[in-house]
Amino acid sequence: MLSIGKSKFRPFVTIILAFVLGVSAAANLTASELTVARPFDADTLDPQRAAATYSLQITNLMFDTLLTMDNDGSIHPGLATDWTMADDGKAYSFTLREGVKCHDGSIFDAGAAKASLDRALDPTTLNPNRTVWGPITGTAVDGNKLKVSFSERYGPFTSFLTSMQAVFLCPSSFSAGKFKPIGTGPFKLANWTRNDSIQLEANADYRNLNPLVTNPGRPHLDKLTFKVIPEAVARMAALRSGEADMVEPSLQEANDLKGDGDFKVYASDLSGQQMFASFTWKIKPLDNTDIRRAIGMALNREAYAAIAFEGLVKSSSCPVAPNLFATDQALCSAWGERYDPEGSKTILAASGYTPDKPLKVKLVVYKGEGWDRMHEIMQQDLDAVGVKAEIETWDVAAFYGHIADVNVSTDGPPAILTMGMSGVDPDYLYFLWKRPGASNLGLNAELDEMLEEQRKLSGEARANKIQAIHKYLLTNAYAIPLISPGWGWLMASSSKVHDFKMGFMVSLLFNDVTVSE
Repeated sequence: MLSIGKSKFRPFVTIILAFVLGVSAAANLTASELTVARPFDADTLDPQRAAATYSLQITNLMFDTLLTMDNDGSIHPGLATDWTMADDGKAYSFTLREGVKCHDGSIFDAGAAKASLDRALDPTTLNPNRTVWGPITGTAVDGNKLKVSFSERYGPFTSFLTSMQAVFLCPSSFSAGKFKPIGTGPFKLANWTRNDSIQLEANADYRNLNPLVTNPGRPHLDKLTFKVIPEAVARMAALRSGEADMVEPSLQEANDLKGDGDFKVYASDLSGQQMFASFTWKIKPLDNTDIRRAIGMALNREAYAAIAFEGLVKSSSCPVAPNLFATDQALCSAWGERYDPEGSKTILAASGYTPDKPLKVKLVVYKGEGWDRMHEIMQQDLDAVGVKAEIETWDVAAFYGHIADVNVSTDGPPAILTMGMSGVDPDYLYFLWKRPGASNLGLNAELDEMLEEQRKLSGEARANKIQAIHKYLLTNAYAIPLISPGWGWLMASSSKVHDFKMGFMVSLLFNDVTVSE
């Protein structure tokens, strides 16, 4: 067996010392509450039936994951203190942390973990994330170990086990038939009034191992309330009046608050989100790699980040977001196209396209905050090098169906497409580019093979294969990375709120939060 967990395990003495210090510090804090205003309610508190981020952000506070992820993408313990992978990569063994209590006082052990995983995999659960668990063929319990078997290697498995979609439920959540959100997480459900508010309270028995969280014990907050306020203006009024301590602001509102010392703005730096441009590469002249490269060289990503998104995001060089496994921005910069409008003009002119005789394309996009301004700047960038882009804007719901049609077309107007994707592992490249791919984005048999191979590898071998995929997409200019991280998930709070964090996939971390008078 190959051990892949012990090297990441924190020394026991350090954990105990940190816990003692944390409890002592928490004892000096006064009882506190926090109110968060959001535009939407959760649609379910069952994480194995949830697809919406607004639901998963809540369930992630009540349930824990088997493993956790640090901000550099490394995997750490969670409910499992240690884990091993079989030499053939087709089986994993997870040692469950001793003495973990569910919110109802029952013990979470290997049997509980198996029951939760079996429910996640059960077709009758209707789990929207079932396929991301991978080709699991069986689960078993051996003492305090959970064993999971696969039909073939599945490299993204441990990364997925850190995500909001992979939280583990206590069996008492579902054993009685009617679902109740009973987990082991830092908060437990106190009350839910649909389309009005969700009230959580601290789990006094909580013990933390998440490397993104400093507090080793129960949250400092006693109560945490999520209030639904659909109108952006009303949310901001609630923040300024003190009715809410934290809100989800618009992009413009977040920018307005940046220079105000009474407030704090948080961008989702670890969202795993990535925005990129792609092409209808089956339609001439975008079937020409040089033309696609020239368009990539015309796009001023720094301007999109600084102007369209108010400096709350960063430009990116890789086909997946920073901080994910095997993602190397320096390598991607060397493989991909840098902003070089003069170089772009030279390439386009060689094919007969100039500002006086431009290449005509459609810029097919969907409407969104920041996106609209970015597309206007992008249109100007393209016009400057000899590409006349007509912006064609769709509602999000219709956009993906439309581009699914244009991505299989071999005639008609050539188009540049912009879209986003997120995850905790670069395996989302598989979802995007493995034929048929997301909205028929898939490319060819060569890339299909590489995407399949990376799933069957681990460690350095998988990292090398993922980087080969990055290189293929960038050198052939099938993907033009634009910006990252989470452009659509911002939070703002009163300056009295301290130590709030946003984790991977825009999870909300309140374990460390305190509120000053």
